[in-house]
Amino acid sequence: MYRKMIALLLAFFAAACSWQSKAPPEDVDKAAALFYQRLAEADYDAIYKDTAKGFKEKKTRDQIIESLKEIASNGKVLNYARVSMGFEGEEKDPRVAAVYATNFERRVGNLTLYFVDESGEWRLIGFALKLRG
Repeated sequence: MYRKMIALLLAFFAAACSWQSKAPPEDVDKAAALFYQRLAEADYDAIYKDTAKGFKEKKTRDQIIESLKEIASNGKVLNYARVSMGFEGEEKDPRVAAVYATNFERRVGNLTLYFVDESGEWRLIGFALKLRG
């Protein structure tokens, strides 16, 4: 009897340990909105502090902030709208690439924001701006 109970408790514990909270897909746009808000406020430090651990390991703080300033050099963001979103990595390291058509004061382009699920929250792991015209 005790062996069955212990086996059941161990199985339950193993299942609980393997369960991870997943970031909801609808939170991608919320994370992007926060990114755009901080970009508008030139709060690059806040953007950097909220980036994924893996991004900070690949790029230095100065490199990330310099890239953000380069994006901001196109002027104030007038508006943006998501045009596509793709997911990869089902169980381990879920990632998403969300492309936003972005109108800056001086230019227009597609800003791709790459996020990774870290403990149930979408964290920025990269970004790329492709200007048009």
